[in-house]
Amino acid sequence: MNVFQLLIPKSNTMYLDDTISISAAMGKLKTSGYTAVPVIREDGTYAGSVSEGDFLWAFLDGKDEDENGQSMAIKTIMQENRNPAVKTDVELTQLFSEALNQNFVPVVDDRNMFIGIVTRKQVIRFLMGHLKSLIHSPS
Repeated sequence: MNVFQLLIPKSNTMYLDDTISISAAMGKLKTSGYTAVPVIREDGTYAGSVSEGDFLWAFLDGKDEDENGQSMAIKTIMQENRNPAVKTDVELTQLFSEALNQNFVPVVDDRNMFIGIVTRKQVIRFLMGHLKSLIHSPS
């Protein structure tokens, strides 16, 4: 088994470009129902993630607009170190460990290009399936 069997491809994943404005990104996050999403750069590389909390703190700290009242890009508020990405050759134990601490694990190729995510829910389903097969297998 490898990461590709659990991967939700980029084409089926919600993500935001790092140049989108904070107000536009907040609208997309609100309609999606997610609490955090991956952020990618214009070249397709993984930049970090942005969460509801990042938007809240930006508004509370007055960091959502520049001095001209223009909404700033989300790259100014996203967390680069939250939800660290894993490479496609990641060991499943490391992938599962990352999923314990974050709702989704971004997956990148060897060029750091964002290719999709693995969700905690998928990991739990996978482990439950293996547990069921162990319980129901004749000994």
